[in-house]
Amino acid sequence: MNEIPLFPLKTVLLPANTLGLKIFETRYLDMIANCMRENSLFGVVLIHKGEEIGVDTDVYSIGTSATISDWEHRADGLLGVTALGMERFEILSTSTQADGLTLAQIKILEDSNSPEIPEQYHYMLELLDHISAQAGRIRADNQSFCEILYQLIYLLPLDVKLKQRLLEIPECGDRTVILHAELIRLGVIQYIKPEVKDD
Repeated sequence: MNEIPLFPLKTVLLPANTLGLKIFETRYLDMIANCMRENSLFGVVLIHKGEEIGVDTDVYSIGTSATISDWEHRADGLLGVTALGMERFEILSTSTQADGLTLAQIKILEDSNSPEIPEQYHYMLELLDHISAQAGRIRADNQSFCEILYQLIYLLPLDVKLKQRLLEIPECGDRTVILHAELIRLGVIQYIKPEVKDD
């Protein structure tokens, strides 16, 4: 069991993906400074009820741990940080510091590292390559199927609550089924009705 500070947001960070952050509240400036100094992690969690600015915020219990992969002093005077998603986690308990920063005791939720892509979902890799090319991104080689799914979820225009739901699903296979159904609903792919053979 680990303790990490939480950064509640109205967006979802997925493992193996990045998220740009603008830091201006003192509690988060101190948090980022400590994470950079100690090379430690913080947790990004989706806000269920409340605002990003404030202390009375309810968050979902499943989030993603993050490390700082880059930072800059922005032209507007704010600190810009690029967070890299690491692993899913579950919040077990929380406490709040005097400055309003929330600390959480967490349990890491492991994902499958298998590179195998089920045959019926090979199109997802092709779709990811297509979307990545349009976005000017280069997909890394030797990714696990879970990492491929996370990148696809990140790049697709999905509702934030659906992204959270997909993040919460414990098994990569079940996550794939739900994403597949959503791609059919969005018209990204077509549903092909199985052929029924006459006896």
